[in-house]
Amino acid sequence: MHKKIFALSFVLLMFIPFLSYAQMFSVGNKVERRTNPFTPYIRAGVQIIDFKFMGDPVELTNSQPLSFTGLAATAQFETAGFTLGATYGNDFTGLSDRNYFDLSLSFSNAFYFIRRPHFGLGVPIHLGSNLTNVRSDATSDHFSQTNLSAGAGVITRAIFPEHFDISAQFIPKFGFSTASGGFIGGNVFSLIGKARINFYNLIFNKNISLGYNYMYNSYNIDGEEYDYDFTGHTITLGISL
Repeated sequence: MHKKIFALSFVLLMFIPFLSYAQMFSVGNKVERRTNPFTPYIRAGVQIIDFKFMGDPVELTNSQPLSFTGLAATAQFETAGFTLGATYGNDFTGLSDRNYFDLSLSFSNAFYFIRRPHFGLGVPIHLGSNLTNVRSDATSDHFSQTNLSAGAGVITRAIFPEHFDISAQFIPKFGFSTASGGFIGGNVFSLIGKARINFYNLIFNKNISLGYNYMYNSYNIDGEEYDYDFTGHTITLGISL
């Protein structure tokens, strides 16, 4: 538990200079704010989820795993490489006999080795944490894991001045995961992808953003009762602040 608190505190401390930079940048001219990659956005959308049991059925406390496929609603806040998101699904969103909740916190900082006025290519360093909970209406058993992971990948960005910009990144990650209470834990391998198209000054001097996120988490938990693979495809619509 102390290690987790220390790691999360370290991540939060790393956010401070970038959040401060984004705040200072906001006093600049409107054109620079629109094209600035630190522009904050509020996003909302849907997530298509495939949650699949990968362990030994003999290890299950109940006869049925918590596997499911369906839709969930999601909301996000993004700025300066920092993202805070929440996703929720239940019978209302089409998850029959399942309740799904995910709270995510992530930070990425890109180091560009190709930097042009309208194009960039670089390596993003990513730190992230997810609290994921899956429950079934038919059983008292549930999946509840908090993971903390880090990784690096590739990012590219193209800017078309006064019109829009396009960005995409793909990052493999590795970390550890612990259950609520810290009694059951293991490791998690992740793949994340993100693509954005931001249209400048489209409505009431605000940017409108179309977004797609890919997430894959493979949980390897002590024993095999909680070994699951999570795959998520998220489509969002955002507006700049």
